[in-house]
Amino acid sequence: MAKSTLSYYVKGPRCAKWPLWFQLQRDAIHRAIYTKPKGQPTDETIDQIDFEKVAAENRKWDLPTSQLPSDIGTYERISIKVSQVQINPVEAFSGTGAAESGLLALSKADRTASGMNREISAELTVPASLKRLSDVTLDVFACRPLADGEKIVLYLHGGAYKFGSAASHRALVGRIANHASVRCVTIDYRLAPLHPYPAQLHDAHTAFWHLVQMGFRAEDIVVAGDSAGGNLALSLTVLLRHTGHCTRGLLLLSPWVDLTTERPSIQRNAKYDFLCAPPLESPLNPARTFYAPGRPLSPEMITEMAHPLVSPVYADFAEFPPTLIQAGEKEIIIDEISQLYENIAAHNPNAKHGRYVYECYADMIHVFHQFLDLPDAQYAIAKAGEFIKAL
Repeated sequence: MAKSTLSYYVKGPRCAKWPLWFQLQRDAIHRAIYTKPKGQPTDETIDQIDFEKVAAENRKWDLPTSQLPSDIGTYERISIKVSQVQINPVEAFSGTGAAESGLLALSKADRTASGMNREISAELTVPASLKRLSDVTLDVFACRPLADGEKIVLYLHGGAYKFGSAASHRALVGRIANHASVRCVTIDYRLAPLHPYPAQLHDAHTAFWHLVQMGFRAEDIVVAGDSAGGNLALSLTVLLRHTGHCTRGLLLLSPWVDLTTERPSIQRNAKYDFLCAPPLESPLNPARTFYAPGRPLSPEMITEMAHPLVSPVYADFAEFPPTLIQAGEKEIIIDEISQLYENIAAHNPNAKHGRYVYECYADMIHVFHQFLDLPDAQYAIAKAGEFIKAL
């Protein structure tokens, strides 16, 4: 802390738009999650890794609970009983490539005696702006439409698929909801490495159809997410399109969209972003602990991870739903995020102006939206709300 403070006053801020408190927070987070290359396990020692211990260590460093002020919104915990969500797994998942066998196996497990009681916990956020507009007789915490055609956001939190929860993103989701005047459901999907791919996609898909079963139309559901949650939001949208279903729109905050390639911004922005991870060659790389923990890296595995339901930057984006992408210029995955927007635009050359929007914020880092006192974070959150409201 003292070293970072001294550097700030002697050399100036690392980026022009960084206040001291922000630089200190960035440095503290980076120190907490940085792993030295020396001593990292290799594929030669992969059998010695205890992934239960890895998961326990992840929980020690989990993202903290955030608070939602009452003048912005309120929330209630809800549960989705998986056995009550009616999905035909063969119809939903057949022909989905790398995900098919896993999704079908997870669906089968949910129909066993032990799986019948599985629930997905979630938070239903009601923004203050909506409560002021609502009829006082309406139960805003009932997870069903308050009016015909009501929009709702399904939010998928970030955290490299190993951290995070609805609680850690409560303040961010509440602010987006308040600017948009819509309710949001944020789910606690299963986390890697104890629940590897495609458990997260299976949970998101189940939550989506739960909302439909509760009366929301598929085309009125906005899917949103940050970082790994942005990956999941995109993957869910691609999966839904596989069966001919379209969402209202997509909000993607610093989405992690390519699990196979380490692009130049990884090195270029390393001194700015707090985000850091072991290289893909390490068994503890988050892409590998998410997709196939304990499996040695191989060309076949890389090919599997390039599937659009794993790395959605490679999806077919023709006639894709309206999408807003927000990212920070100084984040280490900015190159793949920019590639995502370029791919969407290339697949839709005649799209109406404003259907696909990419906002890259100068000097900002990965999911800068979570630093709620930053002026750019406040502006971006307001723009995200405006985007959802206009859909």
